[in-house]
Amino acid sequence: MDHRRNLIRTTALAAALAALLTPAPASADLRATGFVGTSRINDTNKGTFGAAITLGSLIGVEFDASRISLGGLDNIEIPGIDVEANITTYMGNLVVRAPTGRLQPYGSAGVGVARATGSVRVPFLGNVISASAADAAWNVGGGLYLFPSENLGIRADVRHFQTGDVTWEEIADIGDLPLPKFDFWRATVGLTFKF
Repeated sequence: MDHRRNLIRTTALAAALAALLTPAPASADLRATGFVGTSRINDTNKGTFGAAITLGSLIGVEFDASRISLGGLDNIEIPGIDVEANITTYMGNLVVRAPTGRLQPYGSAGVGVARATGSVRVPFLGNVISASAADAAWNVGGGLYLFPSENLGIRADVRHFQTGDVTWEEIADIGDLPLPKFDFWRATVGLTFKF
């Protein structure tokens, strides 16, 4: 009797383990996401928008581009002078996603380029100074897809971005500047179309 009970337990345990360890069928898909959110730079939240294209199932690749509006510079207070600055990121990422149905968590990491641009606009003269700076950057993060329908979903995403370590004293040419170090977090939510 005990031998038969142990055999039944062992068989049930083996069947349960086989069911858990058998990968769910996952086909590669293409996901396009437009997103908006906020980036935390120097203890200030700045508006962010962008888009991502992702291809794969369990392991995939992603191209992510976003723009952060830094706005004006607080230390320049000259009437009529408009100072605007932005950071644009272009990232190629490796994505590991659990294709588990409607709710799909994922992790992401990659490298790319961060570009800062700025301009000073004066009434009647237009842009009197324009400058840009670019450097290699990396990012790491993750998030969650929620698919209420087969081809339409919502993506919530949090990532940490960082660039190289160049100081403003090393800048030589105002037309194409090395980028000073940026270290910031980005949190976004977006609409995803799955093809």
